[in-house]
Amino acid sequence: MKHIYSLLIFWIWAGISGGSRTQRDVACHEGRGYIYNGICCINCPAGTFVKDGCSKEMEKGVCQPCDFDSYTEHDNGLFKCLQCTQCRSDQELVTRCNNTSNTRCQCKPGSFCLPDQACEVCKICMKCKEDEEVVNSCTANSNTICRKNEKLSSRKLSATVIPVVVVVIIVIIMVIGFLYWRTSAGCREAVAPRWLMCKTCIENDDLVEVKQNSMNCTLEEGAQTQPFLCLTQSVGKDTVEDEEDKGLGSSLPNTTASSQTSLPVCAMSNVCSFSHSLPQQLNNLENDKLRRLVPVNGDDSLKKSFDLFGEMDVTYHNRFFRLLGLSDNAIRTAEVSWSSPEDRVYELLKIWMEKEGMTADFNSLIDVLLTLNQRLSAENIVARAINSSYFRYEED
Repeated sequence: MKHIYSLLIFWIWAGISGGSRTQRDVACHEGRGYIYNGICCINCPAGTFVKDGCSKEMEKGVCQPCDFDSYTEHDNGLFKCLQCTQCRSDQELVTRCNNTSNTRCQCKPGSFCLPDQACEVCKICMKCKEDEEVVNSCTANSNTICRKNEKLSSRKLSATVIPVVVVVIIVIIMVIGFLYWRTSAGCREAVAPRWLMCKTCIENDDLVEVKQNSMNCTLEEGAQTQPFLCLTQSVGKDTVEDEEDKGLGSSLPNTTASSQTSLPVCAMSNVCSFSHSLPQQLNNLENDKLRRLVPVNGDDSLKKSFDLFGEMDVTYHNRFFRLLGLSDNAIRTAEVSWSSPEDRVYELLKIWMEKEGMTADFNSLIDVLLTLNQRLSAENIVARAINSSYFRYEED
């Protein structure tokens, strides 16, 4: 009997103990408590942490508020608060951290992160194309949404096609106009009147300058079907007035012009042209070239020979120095600086020698005189240069 009583007491105690353990397990497993030293303690509230656990079942231990820059968002059995998050360089701050909530960050404008994906780095927002329109603008949590703009696409196509068509039409009109002009020009040339003006005149063979002189061809009486001849112009006579206007000063008495050979400027029939007269004139000048000279004392001989060119007719000074390559500015400066024509010639020849350098040659000066049809002056200067022992013939 005594044993039955003891067994009954043990069953009662076991029932009581089992009910208490079940309540503890439920509370801890549902997150309302935490295990500390084998017993279940009640959680600390949000914003605090467990500094010391409980000493009795289903009691609350010692709770302490979270320190600065740490937090707990819910009831917890943590023995340390969580550290607040720091926003990345590609993010901006939305809400600062406090003891009950963590820091909230979002991507900066122009970038985004999808909420259902881990935001390890913000992505650049997409830009719609020229023929698209924006349906939804980009946000911190969504990308831009675009769609095709049919009106804009058709307008862009029209803006591209129309200018191309206009350009093609203009080109076609220009080609047709050019072909018509060429055809009309050929007809006009075929029936051109015979009283066209002769304008082309040849002045030298070095630069082959071609000036257009307004000279009318004269129609000989009773010979309308005969070729028309252009007026000829004598170098050294009819050009004196022009050269005096552009010359190096007041003209001197013409001592050599009457003895120089007259050079026809142009002689043509029907259509004025110099294509036939130019080769003949160049051949004549080539045949008339004097024998080549070489200096006796190098550059010194060339400098001394400059005084001999006072022999040259003053009316040919400008043309002479232009053919030597001197500028009109240099010629005008010499005119202002030197009153004597001989001094001007000497100074301009010095400028020419400095310009040419090692290639300066006495024979070049003589060739220019021959080009201007001043053969008598050229022969006199050559004779005086040889007599003064400045130069000698190359074959001697």
